[in-house]
Order: sequence, then C-alpha cells, then structure tokens
Amino acid sequence: MTKNMKRMTALACAAMMIASMGITGCGKADGQTKEETKTTAVETPAGTETSATTENEAGKLPDGTGQESGAADTESASESDPMMGTIVSVEDGQLTMHRQDNGFDEDVVITIAEDTKVLDAENGYPVELSDLKEGNTISAYVDEAMTLSLPPITNGLLILVQAEGYDFPRYTKVKELMAANTEGERILTAENGINYMITAETRLLPYLTRNIVSEEDLTEGTEILIWNDENGNKAEKIVVFQGENGYAK
Repeated sequence: MTKNMKRMTALACAAMMIASMGITGCGKADGQTKEETKTTAVETPAGTETSATTENEAGKLPDGTGQESGAADTESASESDPMMGTIVSVEDGQLTMHRQDNGFDEDVVITIAEDTKVLDAENGYPVELSDLKEGNTISAYVDEAMTLSLPPITNGLLILVQAEGYDFPRYTKVKELMAANTEGERILTAENGINYMITAETRLLPYLTRNIVSEEDLTEGTEILIWNDENGNKAEKIVVFQGENGYAK
C-alpha cells in the first residue's frame, strides 16, 4: 500500500511538472506570435491622418510581400534619399508630384508646412509656392511617415526646384569634419555616408542671414546643402542652415 501511494505521488508530481512546462511553452509561443502595433501620423489640411501597421506587416506592400510587384530587382532607397519627379499641381498648401525614381512611378502628395523649405537648386534661395509650375522637376526630402492612402500623403522637409542646366545639390547633415592636410584641404563626412572635399575655393554661405560662416561652423548635426564639382569629389558651395542657438546643433 505504501509503495502504491509513493508511486501515485511520483506520477502526480511528474504530471504537474509536464503541465507546468506546457503552460510555459504556450506562453513563449504566444509571445513569439504577438504583433506590436505601430502608428504613424501625417499632417493634412483636414487634420492629422494616422495609419497603423503591425511589426510583421510594416515591411509589406499591398500585395502582401516585402517588395513591390514587378520591382523585385529594384534597390530600395535609403532614408536620406530624396524623391525625384515633376510637379503635377500646387494648391491649398499641398504639392502633388509624380514620383519617378528607384522603381516608383506614382503620384505623391506633399504637405507644405511653415517650416518646409522650398529652394532654388541653383543658388539655394527660397522659392514661393506661387512660382512653382506644373512640370517643374523637383527633388523632395520628406518625412519618413507616409499615409496608406492613394495617393500617399507625407510631410515635406525640403523641396529643391531644378533650374535648367543645373544638377541638384545634396541636403544632409554634418557627421564629421577632418583636420586639414598639408594643402589645406579637409574631408567632410556627411550623415548620408558621402565624403566631400573642402578646399580654399569652396564657398560657405549662410541661409537667409548676413552672418559670416566658416569651416568651424560645420559641426556635427549641422544641416547643409552642398554642391559638388563636375567630378563629384570637391564641394563647390555649401549653404549652412542656422539652428535655434546658432549654427552648432
């Protein structure tokens, strides 16, 4: 009798251990399949439009895959890459462009806020929205958030309007400025990963101020607009954008 009771007790303990392991395993499985919901918000004239996606769905396009249909071989653009295309219309504080780059061929609506910069690609001077025309070629730097509507809507950061015969400058931030070499040349590394050579011939210009800017103002995090020479290895001109507390950011 005593042996039977001990055996039953041992079996009961084993059953409890197995049940406990099963519960723990189920909890882990649930944790693995749980999806984290993320939301993004984009300003529109009608208010703020919010789109929600789960972590598993965030990288998927409407066809349910991680790549656009018919564009399997297209290299995705990095976060610092602008959208390229032509203006379709400008009205009610919004610019509609037809985007044609990196495999995209679609209309995109860009909300132009008070702090959105619209500049001439030749000289970096401001351009009024009323001066923008249908068919103008533009390079648009926009917020990462974009609605899932058709056409998609996003917030504009900086819009460059191309002047005939001029290539687009690059809008980026300073990551590091190396010390000058024996010839007085310095290498500026930008956040987009590109190295630019600054020489004595490089023109440094302030944005909308009469302040004098120098290489010392090219500190980490400072926003710049940079033009390269024809060979693409020397900076011809750099516009330095002033922050709230001066040029250092």
